[in-house]
Amino acid sequence: MANVTLGVFLDRCRDAELQLEASYSEIRDRSPDKGVRLLTYYLARHRRHQQQVLGGLEPGTLRQVRKAALKCDLPVDLSAELRLPDFVPESVNGVMLIEAAVAHDHKLTALYRLILAQPLDGAARDMLEALIRAEERDIAMLKKMLDMRYF
Repeated sequence: MANVTLGVFLDRCRDAELQLEASYSEIRDRSPDKGVRLLTYYLARHRRHQQQVLGGLEPGTLRQVRKAALKCDLPVDLSAELRLPDFVPESVNGVMLIEAAVAHDHKLTALYRLILAQPLDGAARDMLEALIRAEERDIAMLKKMLDMRYF
């Protein structure tokens, strides 16, 4: 554990998301299931919430948000915290993949809420709330997919 700035934390989250996309690519390339391959495209595209939220901030606001010091310890290696379970790509089915994606989104939302629970300025709070809303929308969509038995 280490104390970090919000910018360092966001960078770690971005790196974890990129590793997650690589995992989806490996599953997509090795899975014989067309539904699983389609789902991995969907999941990889919808992993860019941070990019979307941060892209809407003015450059000066973004610099200010990134400098915010976090007063709580966070995992140093978010990639390990946020990665998919070890799957054999050829044996992954859609339900397994969606459940893992929902679990990932819950972990990420919990980390955002941990940070949001400490004193932050308005721009940083707004940004974290926007990230939480994006993840919660994703969770709702994934759960609908499970309920509707899309995959």
